[in-house]
Amino acid sequence: MTEWKYARRHPVTVRFREPCPNVEERDTYYVAELIETAEGTMKAIPGRDYVVEGVDGELYPIKISIFNKTYDIVEVEENAK
Repeated sequence: MTEWKYARRHPVTVRFREPCPNVEERDTYYVAELIETAEGTMKAIPGRDYVVEGVDGELYPIKISIFNKTYDIVEVEENAK
């Protein structure tokens, strides 16, 4: 078995937002924002997910509970955005 190694993510600041629900895309329980990702179309559910913009400008949904375990919300100076 291969030995485990350790790594830490680079301290990169990303943008995130609440999903923008599309009332046309209602499933049984939720109104969702559909997001095209490299893995295919994914749903972002308001109140359950955030939409994160990655370092290359890609968008992806992330559950709020996972976001809160992974990210710290920071203030960014206007000229640093």
